[in-house]
Amino acid sequence: MSPQPHDAALSRRSFLAAAGLGGLALATGCATTPPRTGSDSTAPPVEATGPRTIPDPTHWRVTRWGADPWSLGSYSYLPAGTSATSRAALARPIGDRLFLAGEATDSDYPGTVHGALSSGRRAASQVLEGHGYRSVVVVGAGAAGLGAAQALVDAGSDVVVVEARGRIGGRVWTDDMGDAPVDLGGSWIHGVRGNPLAELADSLDITLVHTDYDNSVLYDTDGSLMDWSRLDHLYEAMVDAALSSSSTHAMGPELAPIRERLNAEEQRWFDFLITSEIEHWWPADVDKLAMATAFFGKAFRGGDAVPTTGYRPIIESLAAGLDIRLETAVSSVDHGGPGVVVDSEQGRFDADAAIVTVPLGVLKGERIRFTPDLPYSTLSAVQMLGMGLMNKVVLRFPEVFWDEQADLISYVPSTKGHFVEWYNAVPWTDQPILVGFNAAKAAAEIETWSDDATIETALNTLDMIYR
Repeated sequence: MSPQPHDAALSRRSFLAAAGLGGLALATGCATTPPRTGSDSTAPPVEATGPRTIPDPTHWRVTRWGADPWSLGSYSYLPAGTSATSRAALARPIGDRLFLAGEATDSDYPGTVHGALSSGRRAASQVLEGHGYRSVVVVGAGAAGLGAAQALVDAGSDVVVVEARGRIGGRVWTDDMGDAPVDLGGSWIHGVRGNPLAELADSLDITLVHTDYDNSVLYDTDGSLMDWSRLDHLYEAMVDAALSSSSTHAMGPELAPIRERLNAEEQRWFDFLITSEIEHWWPADVDKLAMATAFFGKAFRGGDAVPTTGYRPIIESLAAGLDIRLETAVSSVDHGGPGVVVDSEQGRFDADAAIVTVPLGVLKGERIRFTPDLPYSTLSAVQMLGMGLMNKVVLRFPEVFWDEQADLISYVPSTKGHFVEWYNAVPWTDQPILVGFNAAKAAAEIETWSDDATIETALNTLDMIYR
């Protein structure tokens, strides 16, 4: 089938343009044979309506970002009751020798790879401004850490980057599915016009493939093709409610009265819109999101795009020439003396200053001990900001059986939030690959399932659409 254009009065996601779809996740499973039927899942998968008619996948990846001890979530969001000033509080220097970076500290572009990169460069500038420090330890080799280290080295500093994982990139991870690179973490470059990542990709001769979110097809629960116009009145009501206030009150109570007035069918459609248009961008339940979420941050223009190489060469370019120590998990940072002392199981690192770029989830989980304790303003910001959850299921098939001309395949599930969006990866991989997304409560629930149950549910969902 060819995708039918969505002719809504409002372009889909128009009011979400300032947000980033990080799609950050961690791969935990790979198979070259189909998963078993009848798994040991803690929740039953979507049942097949009969023998599956779609082909079995040749490769698969399941991500479990919330279970990753070095991230404990995907990317940050603004919870109800929290002001956006919490991000600025995280970005302030802690004394003269300790600095924080990472997407959660970036007020302009939170939740994005370029926001993380920008935060690292900001922290490097703070280190260099008037202190005359020569040696710096950077904790974390994600985009923020690499950006900070690169800027410091360019300024003549002696820099060591320590990374807990056995790879660089942090929440950006390109894996290979056969001969096709696929990003299991951050995937998109959000806004290619003026974006430093787009400029870096251009310098590396990397082709960027634009995503048109309106180039989508929509299927109802029974697999029947729907016209997007049937949801226009619900979409506009959702947008009006979500943009009705820039307060820190929760978004969910503003949407609940609309849902209560709908019949059962429309409630299912409304739940789908909330999931796909809000919770898949800020990966938290609408009952947790602040109304102010849609009013903060900036956006580069030019649309979103995916590098055909994946993010790998971009990350490798940022890491070029740096002294990076992998599999070096930091346990403590002492910043109370004339310098800083960073301790790990692999040894001690002494320097004039430290930049800590670990994800917000790691700070919230108190995985690193700081001496002296972080100041109240910093601790309060860590506690107030939320760490969301977004996971992927990536499936490679022997052939394309879906709407190949569509960028996005949307599905209204019977259970709220489960596998509502599938991105067609053919345009940027040139291979028969689909990427399914789950976020917020649905992602947390699915993380408790086994890999077999997760893949089986994903395949049964696709079979419902394309049988």
